[in-house]
Amino acid sequence: MQGWFNIRKTINVIHYINKLKEQNHMIISLDAEKAFDKIQHPFMIKVLERIGIQGPYLNIVKAIYSKPVANIKLNGEKLEAIPLKSGTRQGCPLSPYLFNIVLEVLARAIRQQKEIKGIQIGKEEVKISLFADDMIVYLSDPKSSTRELLKLINNFSKVAGYKINSNKSVAFLYTKEKQAEKEIRETTPFIIDPNNIKYLGVTLTKQVKDLYNKNFKTLKKEIEEDLRRWKDLPCSWIGRINIVKMAILPKAIYRFNAIPIKIPIQFFKRVRQNNLQIHLE
Repeated sequence: MQGWFNIRKTINVIHYINKLKEQNHMIISLDAEKAFDKIQHPFMIKVLERIGIQGPYLNIVKAIYSKPVANIKLNGEKLEAIPLKSGTRQGCPLSPYLFNIVLEVLARAIRQQKEIKGIQIGKEEVKISLFADDMIVYLSDPKSSTRELLKLINNFSKVAGYKINSNKSVAFLYTKEKQAEKEIRETTPFIIDPNNIKYLGVTLTKQVKDLYNKNFKTLKKEIEEDLRRWKDLPCSWIGRINIVKMAILPKAIYRFNAIPIKIPIQFFKRVRQNNLQIHLE
């Protein structure tokens, strides 16, 4: 549910920026560098203490992360133990929650930092959207705001271990001044993509009008390819219905929920006539 909310929120912000006469904004999708493997254990424990987690709950986390080690098995024999100084445990149900608690420290710092200017929509200043390790930041005055954002993230990474991969972080830049755009491109380490950003399985476009082409036309192609691949499977009629329910419908329903745009009726007719009808015959 939160994923859909973040996608819709970003689409609404893009729509708002598109309507502005004066544009000086940036939307950045930050890529975390091995996010779950970098978190420093002492910092994580300190954060848990500061937010009021104590007693047996804190002791359980301390027991898990107090001098943890890992062993490599080679030809059936354990090699010397390797101390683990950072990262949350893979497969542990606590790991996503611990990571989110640590990342919330950075999120709060971004929200509270006045030099990092968000996008003012009505009475609300929109700055950040979070979903696990996927982060989107909304900025006005991008030249100074990105500088302060990078400074804050670098300071946070020194104590928490969290780092961003600038080469994989992508941004939309909205400005009508060519000189300002040139300066921002020269000083910003992020990839400034003129067309689209991939976020939570959805292609966000710089212009809202392009959402249909980038998401639903590609969905139609995906459905065609999937059905072509399954066409010759020795499967009963009920089995084919189950394939559609398990593999096709989830893809479609996710995009319908995440992207609130009007979809032409021809889209549904073509999918039904050209693909599903043939598959179910």
